[in-house]
Amino acid sequence: MKRLRILFIVLAISAIVVGCNGKKESENKEEGKSAINSEYINLTMVKPKTINPLLNKDKSVGYITNMIYDGLFTIDENYNVVPQLVEEYGIAQDGMSIDIKLKDAKWHDKKPVTSEDVKFSIELIQKNVESPYNFSAKNISSISITNDREFTIKFKEKYAFSLETLIFPIVSQSKLGSASDKEKTEYKYNLIGNGPYKIEKYQERDGMILTVNEDYYNEFPKTTKDIKVGVVPDEETQISMVMALDSDIAKVSLNDLSKFYEKEFNITKYEGRDYESLIFNYDNEFLKDINFRKAIAYSINREQIVEEGYMGDAKLVNFPLNSNSKYYNKDIASVNYNKEKSKQYLDKVNLKTDPNAEKDKTDVKEDTAKVEKDKADIKAKISELNLKIVVNKNNTERIKSAHIIVENLKAIGIKSTIEELEGKELENAITSKKYDLALVGWELSSVPDVKSIIENSGYSDKKLNSYLESLSVATTESQIKGIYKSIQKYINDNVIFMSLAIRDDYIVTNRRIEGKISPNDFDIYEGIINLNIKDK
Repeated sequence: MKRLRILFIVLAISAIVVGCNGKKESENKEEGKSAINSEYINLTMVKPKTINPLLNKDKSVGYITNMIYDGLFTIDENYNVVPQLVEEYGIAQDGMSIDIKLKDAKWHDKKPVTSEDVKFSIELIQKNVESPYNFSAKNISSISITNDREFTIKFKEKYAFSLETLIFPIVSQSKLGSASDKEKTEYKYNLIGNGPYKIEKYQERDGMILTVNEDYYNEFPKTTKDIKVGVVPDEETQISMVMALDSDIAKVSLNDLSKFYEKEFNITKYEGRDYESLIFNYDNEFLKDINFRKAIAYSINREQIVEEGYMGDAKLVNFPLNSNSKYYNKDIASVNYNKEKSKQYLDKVNLKTDPNAEKDKTDVKEDTAKVEKDKADIKAKISELNLKIVVNKNNTERIKSAHIIVENLKAIGIKSTIEELEGKELENAITSKKYDLALVGWELSSVPDVKSIIENSGYSDKKLNSYLESLSVATTESQIKGIYKSIQKYINDNVIFMSLAIRDDYIVTNRRIEGKISPNDFDIYEGIINLNIKDK
């Protein structure tokens, strides 16, 4: 803040000195004219500790290095893995290895990208436990090199999503192989990449100039522009610079979105990775009953939650995968809001542990009377219920959603109370089962493995466990799709937990920029090669 105040004072003095000229510049900004006068697309990043893409942990820097370095595979706008440096690949039948052939790719110094570079990159990741890609290399046991462009990666264990873990950038062995650990973090050892843009100029305080890599293995549109990257102190300044028309693109939150007007900015919405769900406490005897869970599920208006709780800033989903993922099945019918159905399931609630046990025919009359009495007792118990809904005190969207759920449950005769908790309190309430319903959020991994989310729902049975075990050892895309279809249907049919939504993310673009960009949370600048600068 102190730095910003000084900046404002300097600007004020400048305005007094330049007089009328300063006034004209101010008027131009008010009219929406960009202060940028360049042929570059202007971006920013927070001051980097390193530009080594395997050691950097700052997202804003990572989005920039994604343009400089390619990986074996990458994540597309639908969160599906696609080849990048890889020309051909084949996964072994047992799922324990993958054969890869590289494209005829080059480093920015014209040298070829080789199998040795891949091996070096994997070993560097494995040596650095704090690397954001360390999880990706944990299951790699070795890499066997056939020639400069062909090699085999061997895995420690069979894993359905081994391919999706190979999304780490590849760095140059010739530039970093003899460097010390400290030198590997220094910018002068990390100026040569293999991606669509190369570093033309780098200054630690001022940032970098990125120019189009003419030797790139894929073609560029003729209109592709060079990029200028400025260095800023924090994410807040990144947003401020776009607002001031001093930068062209920034990722913004929903709260910041209201500051941007359509006259000056293009707004691109995309599905993020923040997944929202409702989980049940299976220690509650009512929540063990599938009919009671179905009654709750049909009573909850998820569309209202998305529109009012999350202010339309979310995508309704039925499973914890991005909705455009190749593993997400859109054909499976979901449990949607239906008040009448909800009441019907509430009437079916039976707390007996074995409701399907065979009965002696001589006791039918006696049993009928007992069943009616049990139903009356259950209805009485339901009327006395007060379900505790726990929610993060600092998450206004979840709190609003919890209030909608309270009203929805009230409409079918179930009372509920919201308890707003912070951090550790909320975590302790969930782990110690001091709740009935909990509104929780997850950050979906770039690897489309939902096993941990399902296991943390608190539900377990033989059939579900069998599905999860099958998923762990699946070796083909078609097998994974089939298993996920079964899991998704089983979770929906049994209302094991309720998927609510995946939050939307946004980027804003200066209107002087034209063309389509296809961001995702892995790479917000995906498609930047398609952008152009409008003629003046």
